[in-house]
Amino acid sequence: MKMKIKLVFSLTLILSVLVLGACSSKEKPATADLEVTEENKSYLEEYDKSLQGFIKEMTTILKTFNDSVDGLYTQTYSREQFATAIKGTIEQSNKLVTEVEAVDADPELFEAHQNLIVLINRSHQLLLNAVDMANKTDTEIDKDYLRSEYVEIKTSQANIANQWKILRQDLEAAEGATQ
Repeated sequence: MKMKIKLVFSLTLILSVLVLGACSSKEKPATADLEVTEENKSYLEEYDKSLQGFIKEMTTILKTFNDSVDGLYTQTYSREQFATAIKGTIEQSNKLVTEVEAVDADPELFEAHQNLIVLINRSHQLLLNAVDMANKTDTEIDKDYLRSEYVEIKTSQANIANQWKILRQDLEAAEGATQ
């Protein structure tokens, strides 16, 4: 049984590395081809407001996760306390996934929105994996996996936030040019 669990986690980790390698930061940002025009300015602003809310909510959820993993490392959290803390974020994370997936993004934003959907779902899966580990009392919680996955998610989140920060500057410049 332990061998099977280790194999599953090893395969998951290997697949994650492969996927991350294929999606490296060398790729062109999804917003790179977006050009602010009079026609798209209003829906870009609307999407940006939604995105900022999603990023803020994701940050709140991941802060709880990060604090909980820190608690495991410092032994201020027991397995049960860790599970309780993470379980408390699952409903909030599920709601965020549903909200992000429900957005009817303009076709011009398709790739950028798909990247957000993938990231939010990856974050949610991390929480599910963490709870699953905590519930299996016959195995150790893989803190290294949880920490490394968290760092990868936060890096992707920062990349998306930065892409939109640049686009928001373009929106502000376009607004200033029309006044």
